[in-house]
Amino acid sequence: MSWLADNRLLLLFAAVVLTTLGAVGAAIVGVVATLGALLGGGAVVQTFAAFFLGTLLLAGLDVVFSVALVRELARRASLPKSRRAAAFLARAESLIPPLAALGLSERVAPSFEDRHEALTQRYVEGEITEATYERELQALLDDADAETGPLDDVRVDSGRSASAASRNAPQSETEPEREPARE
Repeated sequence: MSWLADNRLLLLFAAVVLTTLGAVGAAIVGVVATLGALLGGGAVVQTFAAFFLGTLLLAGLDVVFSVALVRELARRASLPKSRRAAAFLARAESLIPPLAALGLSERVAPSFEDRHEALTQRYVEGEITEATYERELQALLDDADAETGPLDDVRVDSGRSASAASRNAPQSETEPEREPARE
């Protein structure tokens, strides 16, 4: 990786600090210059406008760099795996469609391997008995089958022959009865 990519977080933080200090400094100098123009009889509107636009520009850059910094921190953050958090985020994603694009519920949902490892660890440490381990392992396997089950059913259904499907399906009233072909 390049030096910029390696130090992106540090560079964004420095940019936020510098633009914040620049915006605050420009605002303070603008207030002092405007007050000086008022007291000295100078061009108040021109003085105020110049410093106001400079402050707005620096504040806008500050917002852009701050958003980029927060986004980079969120991207690098290690999110804890939790089924409750995944369920909550899935509900939030269904209510707020732009959240679905982030895919947070998938990022925080523990994988089958994570859940199996945690269950095995509890058993090894003696927190649960062998019977409890086997029962929870079976529930875990059932959950995994439930998640992939509909796909397997589709594969099985699509593998059935059309004749078997037509034999089991009730004939509709609008469809004419078909007679076997006569020789």
